[in-house]
Amino acid sequence: MVALKEVKELTLLEGETLVDGVQGDAWNDSPNPIARLISAIAKIFWLILGIRLRTYVVVTNLRIVQIERKTILWGLLKGNFLVLTLNRNSISSVGYGMQSSWFISRKYYFALANASGLTKITYKGSKEQLAQFCSNLDKLIASSNNPV
Repeated sequence: MVALKEVKELTLLEGETLVDGVQGDAWNDSPNPIARLISAIAKIFWLILGIRLRTYVVVTNLRIVQIERKTILWGLLKGNFLVLTLNRNSISSVGYGMQSSWFISRKYYFALANASGLTKITYKGSKEQLAQFCSNLDKLIASSNNPV
């Protein structure tokens, strides 16, 4: 679960509580070892410059929020950030998967498709944690589609 203190750009609404969250890289989702090596070299330069890209999908009891954040100088300065509240009715699918390459390189990823496009996040946790997050998100989406 994403710790709320990590996501400083998110302001909770009145009566809103954090349910679950997932974080990861959204810029390199290839399991190919060569592509990962190239991105690792790029990451070394970014580390020297203090640049970090992260994507978060946060589920609360009221909404789903996607946050894309770029920090510079090791997080001392904000680079760019984008906070999107996703309409639960616009989400067409939520899921997770695994990609492998050369039988040795595997990556889990989270995928969310909505009216504005596909969000795919490389995930570094276990498959069970990712499945639980998708289950929590499915419950929230299903509850919004059933009128009370």
